Amino acid sequence: MSELFLDGSKLLYHLPVVEKWKRGEHFFPIHAEISPTSGCNQRCNLCYVDFLGHKSGFLEESIMNDLADDFKKVGLKSVLLAGEGEPTANKGIVSMIQRAHRNGVDMALNTNAVLMTEDMSKAIMPHLMWARFTFQAGNPELYQEIHKGHRTDFSRATANVENAVKVKRDQNLNVTLGIQQILINENYRNVYETAKLAKELGVDYYVVKRFSKHPRNSYDVPADIHMQSTDQLRQVEELTDDKFKVIVRWNNFNDSPERGYKKCLGTPFITQILADGKIYPCSQFFKNPEFCYGDLHHESFEQIFTGDNVKRITKKIEDEINVKGCISFCRHNSTNEFLWKVQEKIEHENFI
Repeated sequence: MSELFLDGSKLLYHLPVVEKWKRGEHFFPIHAEISPTSGCNQRCNLCYVDFLGHKSGFLEESIMNDLADDFKKVGLKSVLLAGEGEPTANKGIVSMIQRAHRNGVDMALNTNAVLMTEDMSKAIMPHLMWARFTFQAGNPELYQEIHKGHRTDFSRATANVENAVKVKRDQNLNVTLGIQQILINENYRNVYETAKLAKELGVDYYVVKRFSKHPRNSYDVPADIHMQSTDQLRQVEELTDDKFKVIVRWNNFNDSPERGYKKCLGTPFITQILADGKIYPCSQFFKNPEFCYGDLHHESFEQIFTGDNVKRITKKIEDEINVKGCISFCRHNSTNEFLWKVQEKIEHENFI
């Protein structure tokens, strides 16, 4: 497996789009995160959309397939199925993943794996660039305490991950499979057990990162909680071998939540589509009509992103939003750090 790039911005690989941004020219987002459903089979205490109340809803399969075609038309590069709820609860994702992949869009999935059956794995694994499975603990008891699902969820999730690994190996697929754990109050002493489970299940990697708090949620974690896990974090790194990689996101743990930039500049490059068909710049503004780009029930993706509303909201965010009040370590953070340096005027720039 080649090196996974999980910290920092990948805009360096999309410089023609960055140049368009600098010149003030129109361009479509590079990446979209889609919520196929707003419902979830679990109630994790660290859920970043807990403030939305977990109201069940589904993005229609027809809209998802239309998106797959629109993405090809506008040149969008990648899609992550994740968002508000558990994406595999919406069976329509199968046709969308297949269709978007055939259209040249890089597809990825973030899931708790409980509902991802063997048949679903066989249908989608050949069309994914990567899939990441969420395990907040490596044993059934602590898993249940954190994930708050059915008592059989742990065993079902582990079995389904094993099935996904088997599909990958049997078909010799170039899909990267990983398990992610977020360090929180309940599991900071359960890192090694979870990493060991990941290796036993046969995935390509295990990654552990810090918790990111949404300002509208009450659950929180001390910023220095990783200091109480340093021994285990060092220990899990020793599990790395030729077939399995452990990624401790040390930069993520050690970064300050204080922004090094004054404005949010990154919203034009990444967008988020919710299960009700409405599109937003980021999770900070979910369900806020003032920051809704448009509704896929009334306009296509292309029509929405060539309309004036996106321009208005982008400017409003840049001019009026205080980034100090945003979700910590948001999806746009590394993008903003990169763009802030790009647009910042410096002296003697030719002396490289």
